[in-house]
Amino acid sequence: MTSVYPTRTFKLILEFEKKEYRLLDKKFLESDKGVLADIRDNIDLFLTVEIDETAGTVYWENGVILIKRCYIRTV
Repeated sequence: MTSVYPTRTFKLILEFEKKEYRLLDKKFLESDKGVLADIRDNIDLFLTVEIDETAGTVYWENGVILIKRCYIRTV
């Protein structure tokens, strides 16, 4: 993963090498009742997503790290 672009409609556009793109929509957050619920319900927080180019993951300012289809929260 080389870049991440959040949208105001709760979608992430993930850019990979060779200009390949993947779209991750809000559905990955819908069933969560934990820390991802904060991201799902707060557009300002959702838009803080950044990429960790070394690890190939994305993270938010509240400490949530998204790794493929699972997530962890830093302490």
